Amino acid sequence: MNEPKTPNLGLNKIDRSSPSTTYFDLDKYLDQNWEKVDEGVGKMEEKAEETAAQVSSIQERLDTEKRRSVTLEPGLQIISAERASAFKLEGLKGRTLVNLLGRDGGCEDLSKIGVHQSTLTLDSANKVQGSNGLKIAINTGTSGIGFFTASLKAGKSYVAIAEVKNGNGTSVYINLAGVGAKGNPVTDTTKFNVTWTRYTPPSDMTLNVDVGVVGTAVGQFGYADAVRLYELSAVEYAALASMTSEQIAAKYPYVEGIQPVRNPYGLRYGVNLLPPFYEWTKTGHLSNSVGQYEAVGTLLAAAISTDAYASYEFGVLPNQDYTISNPAESTGFLRLTSYDIARSRRQAVFIKPGESKVITTRAEVVRMEVVLSGVTSYTGEYYTSDWTWQAGTTRTFKNPMLNVGSVGKPFKPRKDAMIALQTDLYADPGTGANADEVIERDGQYFKLAMWRMVTLDGALVYRSIQNKTDYKIVGCKMPEAAPFFNKLFVYKYNGNLLTKTSTMVGPDNAYFLTNDLTDFNVSIANSDSGWGESYTPTADEIKAYFMGWVIFDGSAGTGSGNSPDVPTSNVYKGTGSKWWVRRSDGVSRSWSDATNILPTTQAPNWTPYQLLYQLATPVVEPTTSEGQLTLIEGSNQVEVGTGIVLRENVKPYTYTININNINDNSPESAGNLKNKTNRLLTIYAEGLQDFRWSKLSNIANANGGGVAQYIGTLDKSKSYSVTYLMLETYPVATFVGSVADSEKALLTDLVKDVQHGATSLSLLERSLKDSLRTLIQIQNKRDVWGPIE
Repeated sequence: MNEPKTPNLGLNKIDRSSPSTTYFDLDKYLDQNWEKVDEGVGKMEEKAEETAAQVSSIQERLDTEKRRSVTLEPGLQIISAERASAFKLEGLKGRTLVNLLGRDGGCEDLSKIGVHQSTLTLDSANKVQGSNGLKIAINTGTSGIGFFTASLKAGKSYVAIAEVKNGNGTSVYINLAGVGAKGNPVTDTTKFNVTWTRYTPPSDMTLNVDVGVVGTAVGQFGYADAVRLYELSAVEYAALASMTSEQIAAKYPYVEGIQPVRNPYGLRYGVNLLPPFYEWTKTGHLSNSVGQYEAVGTLLAAAISTDAYASYEFGVLPNQDYTISNPAESTGFLRLTSYDIARSRRQAVFIKPGESKVITTRAEVVRMEVVLSGVTSYTGEYYTSDWTWQAGTTRTFKNPMLNVGSVGKPFKPRKDAMIALQTDLYADPGTGANADEVIERDGQYFKLAMWRMVTLDGALVYRSIQNKTDYKIVGCKMPEAAPFFNKLFVYKYNGNLLTKTSTMVGPDNAYFLTNDLTDFNVSIANSDSGWGESYTPTADEIKAYFMGWVIFDGSAGTGSGNSPDVPTSNVYKGTGSKWWVRRSDGVSRSWSDATNILPTTQAPNWTPYQLLYQLATPVVEPTTSEGQLTLIEGSNQVEVGTGIVLRENVKPYTYTININNINDNSPESAGNLKNKTNRLLTIYAEGLQDFRWSKLSNIANANGGGVAQYIGTLDKSKSYSVTYLMLETYPVATFVGSVADSEKALLTDLVKDVQHGATSLSLLERSLKDSLRTLIQIQNKRDVWGPIE
């Protein structure tokens, strides 16, 4: 029987008979070092398994489309991403806020605010929105109150919120009078803070919403503004218990009227949070901009009170590390300052050329400002008295870098990414149910509309339905049916929400007829409209009322429209002279512009009735959108908000070459934007971004505080447009989506983007061809004698 042979590795073919020969005995080595050999074989096996796992993982990443869910919450946040990838929007739903205090909580009209043991005055210096805040000074005892009256429904859930600031009292607070629902006291004298409370009434009730100051002596005071009362769903009400005051204020901002999620956007800032120098606010000392991130400034003697050549301010997160770097090729200092919501300075630091510093923002910080500084030396960073300037100092600034995190990164130009949609997204104001929703189809965004908002103005056809004692019922047809007679919300011109009662007992009620859910009815007090008890207004006279005009008998009064009895007692009863008058401020009984000609245009300062109703059958509607949100590898600072306006056409003022300056009234210009703004994002010339504009904020003579000034000579032949954020606040919604988590998903996204781009391009080409064909047809209709038409 043959013996098995040992494999011959060639190592033992050595002449062992010669004593001078050195040889390697493999068998002996294996016997003596079996542990090391086993260990080596084990490591080789582990490495083989590891390599196989890596190959399998790579294969899986190439073969399997994996995505990671990402939720972008309202406001600023930091989102970490393992790799650069596009954000795919998969869920964006509407919300509706209805402030049950109407416009009264804006604290702009003292006649709308009750007073108890206090003296109330409007204060334009202490406010958070609008033109004024409310100053409450104690005049009796140790507390003073301003209050608003509201009606609450049994079993419903409510939250009351106010922005308050202590003056020299003990504290300021919000309170639902008589039910034990008192908000958190605010003692801070440096800035406005949030006070809030919640309540579910056991029965229908009317109560006062108080904002009060507590002190120790007469004359002590505090401030309040942006007071609001919202009905919430049971889920939202329960969630309040785990939210901070700041989170509650962000989720339920102050609004007036019926406000949806209007024009939502998601903005991802670049790795470098600092933009090119042409987007900074100049102070007049920046004498030359050499490039996007290179500039030269000379500090003038007349400006010795400030060290700033140029500055840039932006939003940041509290308790977050940021690293700022000033390259060695710069010769000037950078100065970084952080601010709280009232723009009180909280931190400051200088950064010398060739230096990087990390700043950890404090809990109250919401914004930062970076300044190209003319300081030549300093001993302390916080107080300006410790800084030294030198008139005529010239400094060069190059490639500043500010990034998220505690480790500085190499310089990169800032490159943001944004998704923006120009649409209104509603939901049931009380429950949040049946929300409008954004859906994506083949790279295009659409709205699944569940609700319809209609402005009751001169565009609708009205009719008279019934005369009642002290009021009348009028109606009009809606284009779509509602699912139920009470699925509607109507906001009156004075900011009040109308009740929903099918019997229509009394004025200020609204409903859909149960046998025809396209037939909308509303009851109007004769004292509001001027219609006499037995008088039936015509359709055009009803239309005039909804455009802000009140009828009265001109033969019974002065005919000037300024008589104090117009129109409470001097209503038009069907005889005499028909005259109309408007409310001077759109709300009160102060009258202007009397006329005996039936008005056909909307009255100045008038806020029309608003009707929001649910649709019986949802409809899919196209929306205007722009951009694509992408995430960069690492930390991303992302902002989610509402109120963006995309590429609004504007004709700049030519006298000082600016946009949105209300005091510059060049006759050939239309330089004011349609909405107030304090934040201009991008300016375009002929559809392309125009970098020759300096964008400023908080300018006293601007339409909301935001204004742009042109650098150079304006080309009047070009068309200009602006993307900006509206100053008015709206509820904000969460962006729900995903990002690619494997190479297969990245490649799939890329293929889809290319496909969608090709589709959009073909549609654009078809549109251009159709337009060109129409122009050729028009041209062919002409002959030497001119147009045939």
